[in-house]
Amino acid sequence: MRARTLLIAILAGASCGKDARSPGARVPSTPAFANQAKGVAYVGSEACRSCHAETWSTFAHTGMGRSFYPLEAGRVIEDWTTRNVFVDSRTGLHYRMTRRDGKFLMRQFLLDAKGREIAVDERELLFVIGSAHHSRSYVVADAGKLFQAPVCWYTKDAAWDLCPGYEQENDYFSRPIDRTCVFCHNARMTLAPGARNAYAEPYPHGIDCERCHGPGALHVEKWAKGALPTGEGDPAIVNPKRLPRALRMQICFQCHLGDSKATERVSRYDRPLEDFRPGEPVSSVMVPLRYADALPHDFGLSSQADRMLLSRCYTESKGAMECVTCHDPHVTVYRAGRPTDFFDAKCLGCHARSACRGDASARAATRPEDDCVACHMRKTEPDDHRRTAFTDHWIRKRPADDPPRARRSPDLVPYLPDEFDRLPPSARAYYLGRGYALRAHFVPPQAQRPLWQASEREFREAIAQGNDRADALFFLGKAQSAQGKQADAARSYDAAYEKNPGDHDIAFAHGQALFRMKRLDDAVSVFAAMVREHPDSAAPLAERARALAMSGRYAEALDDFVKASALEPWNADLHSGAGMMLSALGRHAEAVSQLEAAVRCAPERPAIWDSYATILARAGRAADAREASARVSALRGGG
Repeated sequence: MRARTLLIAILAGASCGKDARSPGARVPSTPAFANQAKGVAYVGSEACRSCHAETWSTFAHTGMGRSFYPLEAGRVIEDWTTRNVFVDSRTGLHYRMTRRDGKFLMRQFLLDAKGREIAVDERELLFVIGSAHHSRSYVVADAGKLFQAPVCWYTKDAAWDLCPGYEQENDYFSRPIDRTCVFCHNARMTLAPGARNAYAEPYPHGIDCERCHGPGALHVEKWAKGALPTGEGDPAIVNPKRLPRALRMQICFQCHLGDSKATERVSRYDRPLEDFRPGEPVSSVMVPLRYADALPHDFGLSSQADRMLLSRCYTESKGAMECVTCHDPHVTVYRAGRPTDFFDAKCLGCHARSACRGDASARAATRPEDDCVACHMRKTEPDDHRRTAFTDHWIRKRPADDPPRARRSPDLVPYLPDEFDRLPPSARAYYLGRGYALRAHFVPPQAQRPLWQASEREFREAIAQGNDRADALFFLGKAQSAQGKQADAARSYDAAYEKNPGDHDIAFAHGQALFRMKRLDDAVSVFAAMVREHPDSAAPLAERARALAMSGRYAEALDDFVKASALEPWNADLHSGAGMMLSALGRHAEAVSQLEAAVRCAPERPAIWDSYATILARAGRAADAREASARVSALRGGG
């Protein structure tokens, strides 16, 4: 008891009084940093290099500094020549990674009955995402848009394998690198107008100084004009050391508060994510939510802050413990020469070694590196990233004693309750509704219904409280549709469309609801308006094509499918739709070409191969049709 009292006293003394508070508590007024103002320009990390050479150099070797970069010969760590083939044993889908003519290539294909490659799709790998401490994933480009390649390199096993999530559903070369991806995996990238995954070039290479210090134009301009140091810091740029602890930690929350299976970071409807400036509460651009029932055993790749906030070391320190207590963001923990007792020393800043009740003789015999961490922070494979070993940041007496268990409740609660409680009731209900809906997409089908029910309940509450904007009605409709309440969903979509017919997603959902009700002419009208409003979007073209095809207007439907597939050449459904329309018009040979493109884009989808078999048969290619049918049977588990 005396040791515990002494520990609390030490921690309280280290907390510096007013700054020692929870990350969601109201914090004192922050220094006025001029670069927090909207419109201050970003300059990139090279502008920092000449004045901050040593810090710049060490940061370049951190995981953040190496988060995004071109795939070049000088940075190769993978096996491109010997163990360079991965085969998905479930379907026989092959990937071969090679170097040719100075390029790095990933080839996706199947083998036919004679061992020949079919459904071949080969892409150049342009950029790397990931420091390679644990894994590397790759970026390909198609029609000016960025996508993740399906196979990753895993450093621990020195092996190629499907990237996280692809083992559950393979997106092939069509998983978009969207704004939420680049927000945490690179420095600031600017979306092209109206695009989801096309960005202004040149791309930055890695998370940079401005992610934690804010835009640097004012700072660079000031010192370029010959300003003299005052020893008091530069108010032209955020220095995290000068922030209250709560706000300093929330800089890390941008990316390290986000367990993929337990956390939702709901975007604010009144401010975009990219507007965040260090020194602000992260709740100014997002509302982070988590399951109320935290699982002791399971944790995700990016859950460092999530798990630390559950630790007694954090909660009993009253805010004295923070991310930078153990981590210098400018220096990699993987550096050569790091003292073996580096983290031990951090723990012993508050704890006495004599207080450890572990088996001292056993520890002395094995002496694992960083002894405290080895016992009190599990290092194991996270539940969302295979073939890796990460440290679980929930610090506990005996984490190994916590076996896996199912989550007892789907209820969500805010990570930052003080900030959340300051929102109006209508906004609180809205963000909870979004959180439940987003969670529903990441749980097994049998666990989805209570989440969709909770989402509908919260959106109804938000609307009753006066938040009846178009998007609230739209999301209510999504929750209703997911539960099979199509009539209710149609009414919600209709109300949302009345309020904002120009919104792409609202109009699209409204048109689909009309299609389901067999109001084909009305659906065509809605999608036609969308085509005019959003000429670069393939979705309304595809949906109008479906409605036209249902009405027997095959030539018009074909025209829309062809235009849509030109916008999204990676989309198997668009090629398949064009092929079916060509076949309906008696143009079977042309239809075969479209279905060949479809199976290249989605080589494991039975429905695509089934359509291909049908078209081959119509084209008089009976033997090929039988082989395609056999492929359908194999993919469906029939042999």
